[in-house]
This record gives sequence, structure tokens and C-alpha cells, in this order.
Amino acid sequence: MISCVIALIYYSILSISTESWQLIAAQLLQATYVAIVMGNGLSYFTDLLPDSPGLSTTIYYNGSIIGRLVGNMGGGIIAQYVGFRHAYLACLAIVIVSLFILWRTKPHVKSGGAVGHGTV
Repeated sequence: MISCVIALIYYSILSISTESWQLIAAQLLQATYVAIVMGNGLSYFTDLLPDSPGLSTTIYYNGSIIGRLVGNMGGGIIAQYVGFRHAYLACLAIVIVSLFILWRTKPHVKSGGAVGHGTV
């Protein structure tokens, strides 16, 4: 979830930047985001499907390939017809949806106490 927050900041900067030094500085955020996602992506899918390590690896790998193909092609099409700034806004929208999906699929830890059940 931290990587989605970093990506949210990164794409926000890209969509409002006006100088090239801002884009260069934002690349540190992008490098951090990619390092976290690439390092923890497989672990995330393995945690979702602990009894099927082969299936989780396949889903991660195929999703990664499809995401790169569709992302590059979609970003190019958006940039071609409406400009780069709108491509960054589309990426920002995808990050927001991803953050929501991660929040919904993340196992929520309940507090361990039996508060209000008559225990002393």
C-alpha cells in the first residue's frame, strides 16, 4: 500500500509539473515505487493463494506482462491523441483504483481483546 501512495505522489507531480527538474526529481519516487512493487508483487500473490504457489506465480508473471503491454500501448494512444498530461492523469486514476483494490483484498487484523463480552 505504501507503493501506491508513492505512485500517487509521483503521478500527481507528473501531471502538474512545469519544469524538467521537477520530472527529474520525481524519478526518485518512481524508482522507489518500482522497487517496492517488483520486490513484493510475487509475495503478495503468494499470500493470497498460499496453497497454490505455481498458480500465484503464473498470475503474477502473466499479469506483469499483460500490464506492461497494455500500459505502454494505452499510454502511447492517450499521449498521441490528448497529450502526455492526460496520460499521467490516467495513470493516477489507475493507481487510485489499485489502492482501493489492495485495501479491499488486504486481510484486516482484528484486535485481540474480547472487549464488552463480560470478561474481567
